[in-house]
Amino acid sequence: MVAFLDKIFGSKIEVDMAKIALEAALSFHESRSDTYLAQKTFALSNNATVKTDYFNFMQRMLIIERDQQLSITTEVDLLQEYIRLYQLVWGEQLFIRMETKIDVQKQLPALLLFPLITNAIQQGYNSMEKYPIKVKVFAFEQALSLEISNRVNHYIHSQEQTRTMDHYKQRLLHLFPDRHTLMCNSNSQTFKATLRLLW
Repeated sequence: MVAFLDKIFGSKIEVDMAKIALEAALSFHESRSDTYLAQKTFALSNNATVKTDYFNFMQRMLIIERDQQLSITTEVDLLQEYIRLYQLVWGEQLFIRMETKIDVQKQLPALLLFPLITNAIQQGYNSMEKYPIKVKVFAFEQALSLEISNRVNHYIHSQEQTRTMDHYKQRLLHLFPDRHTLMCNSNSQTFKATLRLLW
């Protein structure tokens, strides 16, 4: 019976690998087309400037292919534009502080850094200037580090257990099976996610 099912569905390892690849692809596409940002943008029916900025950003995003590599500086530039759009849409309700230190010109899979920021913006509590989302991107010769922290949103069960994070973990597993660590820590005040990638 097991052999028969294996012929139809493949072995458990093959099925697991296919599932990881599918969720990795979903993570990329969710990063490339953030539907929540689109909904918020078009809710601002009177603000033509925000819509124009959004369309220009999406033109850049939609030409990026799933298997494409981007330089770290290009990835960070896209992240900064993404954050700026969210700040335009939310105005005084969103506070983000970003720090970068890029000492190498390495390439990484396109939009790999987006999901942790998306998760912080959409799931965290970020409307107080005193408690902004803090983003730190450091890239050195041997490794890349991304650290994000935000105020805990007490209206959700867990910021780590979201669809965005589930798909993202599978993408990391698919692309960097033995060359990454992702640690998430939470207390009653702060959620923090730290990603480390080895080149």
